[in-house]
Amino acid sequence: MAELQEQFEMLAAEASYHQHYAKEIENQMKAIAQVESEMDRTIQALKNAKDDNTSLFNIGSGVFIKGQLKDTNKLLLNVGANVFVESSTQDSIAFLTEKKKELEDAKNDLIKSMEAISNRLKEIDIEARRLMKEQAPEQ
Repeated sequence: MAELQEQFEMLAAEASYHQHYAKEIENQMKAIAQVESEMDRTIQALKNAKDDNTSLFNIGSGVFIKGQLKDTNKLLLNVGANVFVESSTQDSIAFLTEKKKELEDAKNDLIKSMEAISNRLKEIDIEARRLMKEQAPEQ
């Protein structure tokens, strides 16, 4: 009886761990979706950017300034670790497109992890039900 109870508690603890991990994966998926959306908007803005167009520029802390675009084919691109390189519009779009592919790969890995967690939770449920049936005749 005590052994069954111990097994049941272990399964419950494992299920709790997997549920917590699944929630973390969901949060990561939401974060990836937000970054993908921002990248899509950026790519579209780059495609629409023309010299002398008027635009709003974020100068920080939620403050924007209205200005005109000049030389829209010379951009500063953050390539990581706050390293910026001068880039053309097309190169910047290609860079963002490649980053989106990397995000898609990461998202697919997260989906596989979520499927594995779901499968393990089903196994835990089956095992817990089996333990409950074993315990029932003893009572």
